[in-house]
This record gives sequence, structure tokens and C-alpha cells, in this order.
Amino acid sequence: MKFQKKILVIEDDQNLGITIQNILTLHRFDVCYVNNGASGIQKAFEYNPDLILCDINMDPIDGYQVYKVLDESAILSRIPFVFLTASSELEEIRFGMSLGADDYLVKPFHNDDLIKSIEKRLEKFQSIRDEANREFDRLFSLSPFGLLIFDWNKVYKVNPAFSNQVHSDLTVQLGIKIEDLIDPKSIEKLKVKIQEPFLDRKELFNEEVTLLSRKGNAFEMNMVVSEFKKFSNYILYLGLFTSASKAIISIDNRQYADEVYNLLKRENIRFPEALGEKITNIFAQKSLNQKDNKNSLFTQRENQVLGLSMEGLPIKTIADRLAISDRTVEKHRTRLMKKAGANNMIEVIVFALKNSLIKI
Repeated sequence: MKFQKKILVIEDDQNLGITIQNILTLHRFDVCYVNNGASGIQKAFEYNPDLILCDINMDPIDGYQVYKVLDESAILSRIPFVFLTASSELEEIRFGMSLGADDYLVKPFHNDDLIKSIEKRLEKFQSIRDEANREFDRLFSLSPFGLLIFDWNKVYKVNPAFSNQVHSDLTVQLGIKIEDLIDPKSIEKLKVKIQEPFLDRKELFNEEVTLLSRKGNAFEMNMVVSEFKKFSNYILYLGLFTSASKAIISIDNRQYADEVYNLLKRENIRFPEALGEKITNIFAQKSLNQKDNKNSLFTQRENQVLGLSMEGLPIKTIADRLAISDRTVEKHRTRLMKKAGANNMIEVIVFALKNSLIKI
């Protein structure tokens, strides 16, 4: 499989940002464009780009702050980061490079210089990606569970265990559609479920489906689906199959899915204290629209606690604002973390934003 490289562009000058987006699209890059630093940080975690282009002079979050936040993530710190600036002062360039940025482009720049800089940085980063892909391919092939990577147009990759499950050597039949492997009713159920608001991005679907073998046989298996790769205009999915009993399916699938999704896809993001403080400062500039934030996952009081937590307020202040005890606030925060599968409130906030559970 060979897919377009993903570039995240963070530029507050909308005309320039769109121009850069068009240039990179013409050079066959998959481009995501945002016009402020806070959105850039959020998109970096969601989009997982291959390279980031970021303006420096932005308000209220400038490029240096964006870089520092992302640099403290074990995942995003590996991604090539290129600063864009209108200043050609040597001191400013040295400061940006001293932070650890990979390159520095002074505006206005030639299109050729932009493309050369991107290609050079991507080539260097590719070795890291290649190592991760080799590790994934090894586990993918050795998995005792059936696995396939697909979108709604075709199947891109299957492992030997899945080929054995459907009694066919699918390794030479890549390009077939998911509809060729799963019956129509199951496909419809799968599509409806995946299109629902995601409450758990690790597991978009976990139900029985009817598989169709090359010999014409139909049989039931449990299928767990997760996002595998996300692009600006489409998503690749990872499907995991097991014939275990329902009582064991949930445990086995979750354990194996965690190993694949977290270890190899590197999506298990945990925020160190310093990173948490920086992200809290960003969210503190926003406030929740309590009237619009009605969802079935969080209660009204939990939404209130979440909103005040986003403002960076301590537990005692939140308790005073809501006229409840400190201990009650702690209980609500504990419930929020449990529902979001999070270790701290920063992860709860990111979870709620990514899954459209709150509006700010």
C-alpha cells in the first residue's frame, strides 16, 4: 500500500494558508489546513501528519508554543516540524532551530523551496516510519486473529489467519470489496454503526457479522473495527475477527486490539504533567456553551465540571462555583475519566473534543 503523505499546515493568514494547501495538493500531498495554533494542536493529535508547517506569529497561541506542546508528546515529537515566518532576522531563526525545529522558511518563499524542504524532511522521517511498518507487518502476519485493512472501495491487506478463516488464499486477490467478504445485511449494520458519533475511537464496531467464503459457505464471526489511518477525505479501517464465544469475545478482542492499536499504531497518548499544563492553558481561553452541550454520555453536572476544568480552575474553585463540596467535584471528575477511559482531565477534554461531545 502506498498512500499520500499527510501535511498539516498551521497559518493564520488564510490567503497564504489556502495557497500553500493548493500547492501541496498539486504535488500529491494530503493536506489539512487550520488557521490558528489551538486548532493546530488538536488536529496534530487527530490527523497524525507526516510533516507540520507552522507559522510563528499567531495569536493567541504562536508557533513556538505549538511546537513546545507537540514536542512533549512521545508520538508527535518525531514528526518533522518546519517554521514559517516573515522575519529573516538571524537571531529569530537561531531561536527556532534551537528549539529543535527541522527547518525554517522565510516568507515569501518560492514554491520550489517549499517542496524541496518538505521532501528532504520526509525522506529523513521515512526511516522511522519504515521501522514502525515492519513491526506492524510482523505482528499483523503472526496474529492468531483474522485481520484486514479496508475502506468502502476495496480491501488492501489481509493476514494469513483471515485467509484461513474464509478458506481462501486472499493474498493474491487484494482489491476485492468488503462486500465480497461480508453479507449485505452485516455491511449495512457495519456502515450505520461506524457513522455514529464515536464514543470510543479504538472500537467503532464490535458485533457478529456473516462472512462469505469462496466456497459459498456463510458463517458467523465477531468483528471489531477501528480507525487505522485517517486522511483529510477518507479513512482506512482495521477489522479484527474471532470465532470465540460471546463471553470471551469482548475480553480477547479488547486485549489484542489494545496491543495492535496502542503499540503499533502509536495512538495510546498519555499526557505528562508539563504537557497537560500547556494544553490546559490553551483550553482555558475557551468556554463551554452549556446550553449546547447535551449528550448521553456525560450528565449535566459532569458537563459543568468539565467546562470549569477546561478553564484550568482548581477543584476548590469549581466546588465554590457550583455550590458543592470538593469531594463531590472529585467524584464527578473520577466519573468523567472512567467514561472517557482517561487517566486525567486533560485526556477527558481531548476525548470530548475529538468525539464531538462538547462545543466550545
